[in-house]
Amino acid sequence: MRILLLRHGQSEANKNDIIQGHMESPLSELGRQQAETAGKELSKSKIEFDAVYSSDLIRAEETVKIITGILGIKDIVFDIRLREFNLGDYEGKNSKKLSEKEDALLKSCWDDYTIRIPNGETVNEFIQRIKGIFDEIVEAAKDDSTILIVGHGGTLYHILQSILNILPNNQAWFVNCSVNEVFYSPKDEKWTLVKYNGEEI
Repeated sequence: MRILLLRHGQSEANKNDIIQGHMESPLSELGRQQAETAGKELSKSKIEFDAVYSSDLIRAEETVKIITGILGIKDIVFDIRLREFNLGDYEGKNSKKLSEKEDALLKSCWDDYTIRIPNGETVNEFIQRIKGIFDEIVEAAKDDSTILIVGHGGTLYHILQSILNILPNNQAWFVNCSVNEVFYSPKDEKWTLVKYNGEEI
């Protein structure tokens, strides 16, 4: 089984350092160009996808529609569980203008997975949400399937963490619209990271 994971293109909020989470923000002009480039590169690779899944947030939706439009794919499964980490009351704030207290709480979420930003979710809840949809995608696929998942940085990170336990150099940053690829061997019952941020591993 081959799964390609793509983070959405740059959004207007990304461009302006705005915390998004579940907040809606369309792609910027650069983001649309990134999605077009990704679609063209995938088209050149001649990869045939058996299924395409995406977060339902507009930045992911616009990205996957641009890519699948180039690939000639009509069927896309949008799932709310592929959304980014819910950052509650922090959504819409400028990440560079958080108060010391707000910044400390945000950082503490990644040290203690039970901490919740007001009206958001805990990292434990986020992990379970992502693991649930990913397990369903894998269970519904055949051993020789090739699948595309378009999501968010946090989404992709926790998918890879759940199947690989660790990322290269403990990195957690995903370049917009870069290809990340994992391969599952039924014989070995093991996942292998093939490509990270567009680079062969």
